[in-house]
Amino acid sequence: MNVADLLRRPGSTRAVHLEVPVPGLENPATTVDADQPLTLDLRLESLVSAAIVASGRVRGRWRAVCSRCLTPLEADFDLALREVFEEDPIEDETYPLRQDEIDLEQPLRDLVVPELPLVPLCDEDCQGLCPSCGANLNEDGCDCGSELSDPRWDALRAFALTDDAEHHPEPN
Repeated sequence: MNVADLLRRPGSTRAVHLEVPVPGLENPATTVDADQPLTLDLRLESLVSAAIVASGRVRGRWRAVCSRCLTPLEADFDLALREVFEEDPIEDETYPLRQDEIDLEQPLRDLVVPELPLVPLCDEDCQGLCPSCGANLNEDGCDCGSELSDPRWDALRAFALTDDAEHHPEPN
């Protein structure tokens, strides 16, 4: 986005409304579809030191699958953006201003991706799927009556825990 007009007049501002697709906004569990644009309502302000401050709102929609019951999920997000662009950016603090242009792609990634849920859930109390028949336990439960036990724990089930003093070794 060209900001040459703002840089010529320090202290000036410009309102910007953009709808831009940003591919690759995702984590292992959640994604923002590349064909669904993000909506940006920003205020660009020029500073005396040949820098631009971009502040405003970033809105979009993410998509995922519940980590427990595999129900498809979608939700809107509305995030606040405030970033500084300058010719000599400070690593991990500001973004580059190059030839009177600011590139919003990296700041958008840095803002949106950490806000995407890593373990999306349809509900905090989601019961998930029956490990035997695969029924969604949030709906009607299942009729398989299976009380599956994990055979890896069978050896530990053979041990009986007691609080009887004669079964505890004396400390040295």
